[in-house]
Amino acid sequence: MRNLPVIAVLVTVCVSAAARSPQRGDFPGYGILPKEETGATRFLHDHPDYDGRGVVVAIFDTGVDPGAPGLQVTSNGQPKIIDIVDGSGSGDVDTSTVKEASDGVLVGLSGRKLKIDPDWNNPTGKYHLGLKRAYELYPGELVKRLVEKRRKKWDEEQRAAATTLERELSEWDTAHPSPPKEQKKEREEIETRLEQLKALQEKYDDPGPIFDCVVFHDGAVWRAALDANENGDLADEKLMTDYRLERQYSTFGREDLMNYAVNVYDDGDLLSIVCDAGSHGTHVAGIVAAYFPDEPELNGVAPGAQLVAVKIGDTRLGSTSAGTGEVRGCIAVLQNKCDLINMSFGGPPADPDRGRLAKIYSELVNKHGVIFVSSAGNEGPALSTAGAPGATTSALLGIGAYISPEMMAMQYALRESLPPMEYTWSSRGPTYDGDLGVKFSAPGGAIAPVPNWSLQRNAQMNGTSMASPNACGNIALLLSGLKAEGVSYTPHRVRRALENTAAPVPGAEVFALGRGLVQIDKAYEYAKQFVQYADQDLRLEVRVPGRDNARGIYLREPYEVDRPLDARVTVTPVFHED
Repeated sequence: MRNLPVIAVLVTVCVSAAARSPQRGDFPGYGILPKEETGATRFLHDHPDYDGRGVVVAIFDTGVDPGAPGLQVTSNGQPKIIDIVDGSGSGDVDTSTVKEASDGVLVGLSGRKLKIDPDWNNPTGKYHLGLKRAYELYPGELVKRLVEKRRKKWDEEQRAAATTLERELSEWDTAHPSPPKEQKKEREEIETRLEQLKALQEKYDDPGPIFDCVVFHDGAVWRAALDANENGDLADEKLMTDYRLERQYSTFGREDLMNYAVNVYDDGDLLSIVCDAGSHGTHVAGIVAAYFPDEPELNGVAPGAQLVAVKIGDTRLGSTSAGTGEVRGCIAVLQNKCDLINMSFGGPPADPDRGRLAKIYSELVNKHGVIFVSSAGNEGPALSTAGAPGATTSALLGIGAYISPEMMAMQYALRESLPPMEYTWSSRGPTYDGDLGVKFSAPGGAIAPVPNWSLQRNAQMNGTSMASPNACGNIALLLSGLKAEGVSYTPHRVRRALENTAAPVPGAEVFALGRGLVQIDKAYEYAKQFVQYADQDLRLEVRVPGRDNARGIYLREPYEVDRPLDARVTVTPVFHED
């Protein structure tokens, strides 16, 4: 098969700067969560207080475990996670049934008698009741672990009961070698009980724990409690309100170790139980901003930043996102005045800048000034595999995955020395409408925190899912510095600083690398150098009208390059509506 020509004419301009040689740290600390490759280590050395302080980052993902290591406080002692929201709705509980207690006891929807904690303050005396199966809340791998553990306990009890009956049957036969007919009924009774035990074993089905939920208004805020122990004594349970008000979370039990928070909506008629749908989101959050005061090598890129955890992965769909979670997440972004969004979620390439979500994302960036960072996808090395929304929404920064020799040694125990490169599976541009697709790259692997229920402290993961939060954490450092020095910025000014200082990687193709590898120390210097130029905040919309209003010119097939092409390109300055 002959090679077909691949030509992409890009209508934007990039000026790259060579990266400084990284100052290598002590092995194995260096490479656990890469920071030197992007200049973050140099930046923090020069500006230790610009470590993300004053910056709020929204994590659009599978949810974040508030009890995971490194995610409790920032480097300056502030709460790390300031809000937790389930945008997917998978933790919603209908609590529209209202009852009053009798002698301090409620009858829950499960039929259990629920003993009210006498210390609760409920001026109205009315309680909203709901019911939720644990297995509807827990991620699949946790459900599998619990089912196996509970089955083991069941089998042990069943075997013991069956053994007792078999022994009883044997002893009966020994004691009655020639029983009269009327005595045989005793034997039949034992046989029937044994048969029923065996039938139960064959039809075993574990519905899992079932939690009664109680919601009431204490005169100031809505509060909720779950009968997680399934013993009916609500005094044993933590009484909580919306996470952003008091930042409380609880744990269902010692076996599952699943941490959860709550939010109450619709005047008490809807309870949202927020727990993560997988380890992915906690890992991503740790890359952005984990803080380990005694183990700085485990810190995220911006340990001073605060987080808003938005669960967009629907537990009912195996943590897939259906779009609803992102819309609700955007509301939470505005409510919490977030500076940045990281979304390590994506899908197949879509029509650029089209669709409801693309419009909402673009409005967040272009109108509200929120910088939106997203993974470019893991569908490489073929061309035009960069996915939505990172590569197909112009307002977003789609990030490719880079790996350094130090990462190869630390994270993969590679003994052979190889040059730095893009991961082979990192998605490539150009997009179908001729845009570069991958805006720039960041380290795409890390050892970072994972949820407590996973029974691990941290884990190694790789993907553009890890490159995106690395880039996001670096941008948080940049914003932290600009805010501290009173320098105003817009997403467009920050983007120019990043693109014009990104470092080339020898041998890397532009469609995989994008503008280059993030160099946040140089981007900061660039932003400071051009602070007086107002045009840095101007958004330029570049289109090719004769080619379906595309964002670039993409010539790939032989018939497209065997003749001259005459195209008109329009560059339109777009001013902020205010």
